Amino acid sequence: MAGRIRRAVLIALSLASAVAAAQEKTAAGQWGGSVSLQSDQRYRGISLSDERPQAQASLGYDGVSGWYGGALLGRARFDAYRQSTMLLGYLGRVGPLATDLDAEAGLLLSHFASENAYDYGELYAGLIAPRWRLRLHLSPDYFGRDMRSLYADLELNRPLDAAWQLFAHLGVLQGLGGSAVHAHDTQADLRLGAAWRHGAYELQLSWVGVQRGGPYAAAYEQQRSTAVLGLLISF
Repeated sequence: MAGRIRRAVLIALSLASAVAAAQEKTAAGQWGGSVSLQSDQRYRGISLSDERPQAQASLGYDGVSGWYGGALLGRARFDAYRQSTMLLGYLGRVGPLATDLDAEAGLLLSHFASENAYDYGELYAGLIAPRWRLRLHLSPDYFGRDMRSLYADLELNRPLDAAWQLFAHLGVLQGLGGSAVHAHDTQADLRLGAAWRHGAYELQLSWVGVQRGGPYAAAYEQQRSTAVLGLLISF
């Protein structure tokens, strides 16, 4: 497998955009990880930290045959009364389709230690190019809310020089049915920002917005748009 593959490490837990912090891996099998701190942990536009700062840690492995996997550990605050340690595990495979174009598919599993009613899984598939990534996520029970869901997200990145990069994320969550109140609703989210990298350190500043209405994984009473400052340290 030629070139470098930009992999999304989902938060939150995503979790999944997530991640979303991003890392670059070479085609040689290797371990890698990161610790991060964000002023507000936004997952698909919704805060999973009750609009408070949150730290996370991740560890992953990229194999020489295209298989990869890993885990992310953090903390979720669904509202003032419901909090939990969260663990995201993922396993997938990526392979070449054409020059500078790869395909990937995998599985994400999210677990909340003291709020396991929110546990859920997603299957995903997508395309990866040097400057963009497109992925579809399908869940039979989104955040344990008795709702099937399809989430499509497009990520773009444009390096300005060796240190600076612009990035954008557009996502659309579509309910596919179930007994939940918003089981057929649609919700869009957007993230625009810039990142500065020096060695193992990356500093990000972004604006995150989310459409009103639609299926929610957390409380309704939160800002629909906000600025997010994040620090990522890779190892």
